[in-house]
Amino acid sequence: MKIMKKLLITLLLLNTITVTLNAKSTILKNDNNITYLLKKQFQKNRTSLLKHISNKRFLRNFYYKNNYQPLWIDNSGLKPKKYQELFFNINNDITLNSNGHILKKTEILKKEIDNNITKEEIFRMEVQLTSLYYEFLKHTIYGEIQWKNFSGKLHNLKRYRIDAKWLETRPKFNLQKLLLNPSISNTIAEIQPKNFGYQKLLEGLKKLHNIKKSGGWKKLPYFKVLKLESTGEVVLKLRERLKASGDYIPCETNNTTSSTKKVNNENNTSFEEPYIDPNAIFGECLDKAVKHFQKRHGLEVDGIVGKGTQRALNISVDEKINKILLNIDRIKWLPRHENKRYLIVNLPEFMLHYIEDKKVKKNIRVIIGDKKHPTPIFSQKISYVVLNPYWKIPPGIVRREIIPHMIKNRYYLRKQGIIAHRTWSEHSKVINVTNLYWEQYLWKGVKFPYRLMQPPGPKNALGKIKFKFPNQFAVYLHDTPTRHLFKKDFRAFSHGCIRVAEPRSLLETIASFNKNIQMDKADKILKGKRKVQYNIKNKLPIYLIYLTAGMNDDNQLEFRNDIYRYDEFMKRSIN
Repeated sequence: MKIMKKLLITLLLLNTITVTLNAKSTILKNDNNITYLLKKQFQKNRTSLLKHISNKRFLRNFYYKNNYQPLWIDNSGLKPKKYQELFFNINNDITLNSNGHILKKTEILKKEIDNNITKEEIFRMEVQLTSLYYEFLKHTIYGEIQWKNFSGKLHNLKRYRIDAKWLETRPKFNLQKLLLNPSISNTIAEIQPKNFGYQKLLEGLKKLHNIKKSGGWKKLPYFKVLKLESTGEVVLKLRERLKASGDYIPCETNNTTSSTKKVNNENNTSFEEPYIDPNAIFGECLDKAVKHFQKRHGLEVDGIVGKGTQRALNISVDEKINKILLNIDRIKWLPRHENKRYLIVNLPEFMLHYIEDKKVKKNIRVIIGDKKHPTPIFSQKISYVVLNPYWKIPPGIVRREIIPHMIKNRYYLRKQGIIAHRTWSEHSKVINVTNLYWEQYLWKGVKFPYRLMQPPGPKNALGKIKFKFPNQFAVYLHDTPTRHLFKKDFRAFSHGCIRVAEPRSLLETIASFNKNIQMDKADKILKGKRKVQYNIKNKLPIYLIYLTAGMNDDNQLEFRNDIYRYDEFMKRSIN
């Protein structure tokens, strides 16, 4: 009987052990155990797990905050669909440098996965894939511009009395949350900019890559000038150059081989006269191509290939690719707000664009700050409009320009219609400054004590309308009496503010969604000299940007002059 009891107890114990072992076996196969093993790897083998990874701190923090939940492995091993989606997005990103870290690392990981990695290596692969995805997200969101280096170069301009300002807007994304999103493709689409022609620039970049694959174009030899009816071998090379960039479209049938023809002279003696290859003649078809190229590059559209056009023609495909990449990265640091309506002033383009419901409704020419007084890069909202404004002359302009003029001619202020006031109020006491000792304000360091203003009138530097958006730079949009300057292609003439060619048209646009502005009343006010201010209830966002490349409405690449040398100052890291 005792023996039977012992056998029963033994059998019960064996059954309990078997159940326990089966339970443990189940745990080894579920995701909780993978999480446990990954945590153990971080705690015991952190050095080997994070070997050859630059962002160790981020990875340790990421896995710790997410309880060591893996992204790329489950109880079956690596998730092929997941990592292949990552590789697909990386390989299809044309903004990545072929010699950069991201693409090189992708190729290494592909080979390691193809070599059937062991169970011990699978946790290292988990961390490596997360690190790669993290680097790719950073590239997609922030780009590769070395902003700190660029800020330093702008600061150095102060030694030349140039106060250049660029306020970048850092994109606001939580990288840890993005890593946890189930779809990599959807995440990449989500974080890409939606405005400022970003997608179109990517299309333009593809076009240039295709041109590069086809061999690009050769640099033109030196020549003085080419124009209608010019001939020679250099005309042939010009034609080929414009064909390569898609500017030249044949508009007539040409015989591409040279030949000779027989003629008779006065003595009826036969001889051969050289026949010029039609392609070596600068005809109307080539003239049209040159003008097309000039328009795309912000040059004077005259069909004459002089120094400026020749310089633009000799910019290589690689240089243009780099220029587009630089502008793509600039867009990444512009505000990401989705606005129903807004204004863009693209400084290198000398244009103001009004966008409503994602469509360009108006294009207006503008004049921007000259090279010594660059218009700052920033964004704000137009909050009020002034009709018949006073021009309150900034102290800097008084010091640099007004005082020297008054030293030469004490009646200069009177001639310009400028009045001195005790304070910035237009109703403050008027001061007679004709007999002041102006030299003391220039050479003896004495501060000029009064405020100079130009009242409304035909000479007023602000014209008839001023559009204000509060900012630290005292910059705004305004009308101007010097309207002839809008006819020029290069329009950098102001002290930093932006002069608008069609201020009434812009006012009419703002009035269309601000009912307190009635255009019939505004027109009557503009005929007089009485200052009137309209506060804008539905404020209009305005973005002052600097894009030297873009796509036009015909899906053709356009390039603009680097007015302030910002393309030259900005450097990109090799991603």
